[in-house]
Amino acid sequence: MIFYGIDNQTVDFRITNYEFPKTSNDEHDDNWLLIYLNVKSKMGNWQTIDPSLVIWEVEELIDWFRTLLQNKQPKFANLSFIEPNLSVELLENAETSKFRIKFDLESKPQSAKENEKYYVDCVADKQELKRIVEELEKELEKYPKR
Repeated sequence: MIFYGIDNQTVDFRITNYEFPKTSNDEHDDNWLLIYLNVKSKMGNWQTIDPSLVIWEVEELIDWFRTLLQNKQPKFANLSFIEPNLSVELLENAETSKFRIKFDLESKPQSAKENEKYYVDCVADKQELKRIVEELEKELEKYPKR
């Protein structure tokens, strides 16, 4: 799925597989997902693939966007995860929602400067939020909890 950022920036976000395709009967390890990112931003263009999220974190991300779609404030304005590679931050929530997708550690470009922040700001109306929720759900449905 693609997040459309301000000034023609984009974040292509895809779940490509489980980190460990064979199950190990460890609920945590069995549910790590490989996240592919193709970022085109003011800070540069890069691609990464890394086990950045577990299934329930993607579900939490979907719920976060669903809350915005329902004209509500999410429980956390800044949603972060176990691995600090990705996070989202709510910047504004009115008729449209403005949010920032932030990249750190393995989700930053290989040429990243140590103290530089890497992010893409997005603005989404209700129709766009609905598309985001639906496409994230579609990404996740191929990878059920194990």
